[in-house]
Amino acid sequence: MAAGLPLAVDTSPRYVASFAYLVVFASCAAFLLYFDLVRRIGPARTSYTLALVPVIALGLSALFEGLALDTRVLLGAAVILLGNVLVLSR
Repeated sequence: MAAGLPLAVDTSPRYVASFAYLVVFASCAAFLLYFDLVRRIGPARTSYTLALVPVIALGLSALFEGLALDTRVLLGAAVILLGNVLVLSR
């Protein structure tokens, strides 16, 4: 739109299905599960689960998109996991 091009929406069944999945499951269901976790273990401990989102995204990207998990990526994921272990251990 900033370039003066018309806004085009993909209405293919594959796009609509993936969009519906993101709306229903990835947004609504995930928030309900997150709020249930807040109720169960408290907001402070639940907030550390947000640090796992990049690690999960990397795993899914490697599985479905062929992302090459090189040393830097694996080291970053290890640092995230180690940080969570250190923070959550008593």
